[in-house]
Amino acid sequence: MRPNTLATAPTNQPDKPLWAMALACLISIALHGEIWRAWQGMATEPLPDIKPPQVIEVALTHAAPSPVAPVVMPAAPPPAALPTPAKPLPKPPEKPKPAPKPKQVAKPAEPKKAAPPKPTPVPKETVPEADSLPRFTAPPAFNPAPAPAKASPTPVPSAAPPLVNAAYSAPGLKNPPTRYPKIAQMRQWEGTVTLKVKVLADGTAGEIQIVSGSGHEILDESAVEQVKEWHFIPAHRGDKTVEDWVRVPISFKLKS
Repeated sequence: MRPNTLATAPTNQPDKPLWAMALACLISIALHGEIWRAWQGMATEPLPDIKPPQVIEVALTHAAPSPVAPVVMPAAPPPAALPTPAKPLPKPPEKPKPAPKPKQVAKPAEPKKAAPPKPTPVPKETVPEADSLPRFTAPPAFNPAPAPAKASPTPVPSAAPPLVNAAYSAPGLKNPPTRYPKIAQMRQWEGTVTLKVKVLADGTAGEIQIVSGSGHEILDESAVEQVKEWHFIPAHRGDKTVEDWVRVPISFKLKS
């Protein structure tokens, strides 16, 4: 096999001189330097300060009313002076007429007055003096003695009706039988509890006190709880029911 050979055709271009190539390189370097300086100047130029937008606050206010200038009314023209009438000329005073002279009349003669008669003297009455007159004394006024007040009768206290005591056993009460606690049955506890019960006016149990216990707290508490549900015959005095205390014995005894 033949080896492949790369044949190059000879170029007919003449070789450039060295000084031309050096000049081209210098021009290229100078251009690149100017471009670099221009780019550096643009990069170092400070950016303009960007200020944030300012918020303008607008407040609505009522405009003060402008003062109204007072309206000056033109002064009314003064009324025209009325012409004063001419004063009449005073009349000349009249001459007084002479008064006529009174005629003289002759006076009539006055009659002579008769002398009045002399009064006859009247004898004076003699008035007795006060000491010589008899004196009368008024009798004393009669004051009747007051009548004695009637004594009110003292009320006789009525005898209070006797008190009938309350009762816990009667045919119509129907109280439930005594319940034996299971624990006491299992342990064979026995005993008698005596309770003091306050019977109210409606027949229900009020306050309950343990007078004597059975010796076992379970039996005592069971007796109190059962008697709370009982009904009693209330005590009465006459027709009125009253509260009363009654003693109730509760026996807990096992059947043999």
